[in-house]
Amino acid sequence: MKSQFEVYLRLKPSNSQSQNAMQYQIYQNKKLQVLLPKHVKFGLINNSRDNLDFNFTHVFDQKSSQEHVFTNVTTPVINSFLDGYNATIFAYGQTGSGKTYTMSGAETWQLRGIIPRALSYIFDEIDKRTKFEYKIYISFMEIYNENAYDLLEKRHLETPLEQWNKIALFEDDQNNIHLKNLSIHQCNNEQEGIDLLMMGNFIRQVSSTPMNQSSSRSHCIFTVTLEGCDTTSETCFVSKLHLVDLAGSERISKSQVEGNLLNEAKYINLSLTYLEQVIIALNERMKGANRQHIPYRNSLMTTLLKDSLGGNCKTVMIATISSENDNIEESLSTLRFSQRVGQLENEIRRNEKVDLEAVVKRLEQEKLVLIRELEQYQRGGTSNTSNKKIQQQQQNLLPQSSGITINQKDIQEKVELYLNERIPSLDVKSIEETQRCFEAMKDLYNTRMKEYVTELTFISEKLQKYDEILTRKKEQSSFLEQKENSSPEIEVYRRNESPQITFKKRSNQ
Repeated sequence: MKSQFEVYLRLKPSNSQSQNAMQYQIYQNKKLQVLLPKHVKFGLINNSRDNLDFNFTHVFDQKSSQEHVFTNVTTPVINSFLDGYNATIFAYGQTGSGKTYTMSGAETWQLRGIIPRALSYIFDEIDKRTKFEYKIYISFMEIYNENAYDLLEKRHLETPLEQWNKIALFEDDQNNIHLKNLSIHQCNNEQEGIDLLMMGNFIRQVSSTPMNQSSSRSHCIFTVTLEGCDTTSETCFVSKLHLVDLAGSERISKSQVEGNLLNEAKYINLSLTYLEQVIIALNERMKGANRQHIPYRNSLMTTLLKDSLGGNCKTVMIATISSENDNIEESLSTLRFSQRVGQLENEIRRNEKVDLEAVVKRLEQEKLVLIRELEQYQRGGTSNTSNKKIQQQQQNLLPQSSGITINQKDIQEKVELYLNERIPSLDVKSIEETQRCFEAMKDLYNTRMKEYVTELTFISEKLQKYDEILTRKKEQSSFLEQKENSSPEIEVYRRNESPQITFKKRSNQ
């Protein structure tokens, strides 16, 4: 089914005097109208229009709380994720506009952001869904200077960045992307998930810049993988929830950064430019343009978010903007980008999978039951001699006719009740009625035999198909094992237990 991208806007409270605050109006919590200044200290912005309008799924003003944002943005997305659909929430905006505050939160528990609240909500919900069995896995990675690193590797707490193993991307024959050197941790409760998040945020690259005292210098992707299985059937599913905190764009001429900060800013701006190119290409293709190639591979971030930006995923964007006139150019750029994102849509589907071994086992049991029933019916059909003797005895005991008109439909219903053990015996009053009962039994037997044979044939064919699928699956697994064993220095996935985290003070970067 089609899923339209949802785009939300959040305005950061202004820290400056009221005369330097951006002038705007919010209509019905869905429309933002920016009143453009014509004479400001940094020059003329737009002398032909007095205002610009931008539409959103919802607009959060400067007074919106963390809980209010989470309830409106995240709750529906997580419910979809728990039902087996992939989902992505990402924050976009200039540096210092409140993206990390929205996604991770501040230092106090009351001001926690979307990611810790999502962990709480997920574990609360799976406790309520007793019909399903769930397993939760968590990974956390950052993209820093166009290299990806694992934020949940404990040794990264002690070693410098230069000694970290880089995450490598590999693509299989089905165009699925696999990540090497990314650890995946099974998470059994909310506290384990919060500990992993805290460790990753502690390792993440953060620096102080003229635009932001604690500026994120990397894109971060916090991924929750859910394996769910319906206990009443063999139906299972695997879904992923990506919670993405993008690094903020910045004007180097305004921030005046130098050295390593300048290099970081260049990589951040370049990757965000590639993200915008992907959005533009997707928009052109949606509008009917002959656009086949989408430049996902231009950057590591767009490659990792390929499914989120045009695949099987329910995607939500939170645009954050500053409320000051000094940043109005960057704010307008974010607003225009958000309008293009809001025009996109993905084709989503539930990620169901069938436990083939369980299905085959159940079908084999059903097959044995049907074979036994078939044998019983076949043995019952050989006792014609005994039936003739019983009929002869009944002819000697019963009158030829009771003088009452016999309704064949009533006879069939009575025989069916008797064979289904709904009544203990057949009450017959004449030889004619007895013969009718035997005829009804014969007809019912032939009908049931045809049904059993048809069902048995169907199950046999189905079993044969499942055998073929299992054979192919085993061959593919054997091939992948051989392929992995050929390069033992590369580890595909490591599912570790949640670590006992001990944080040490580290110097500011």
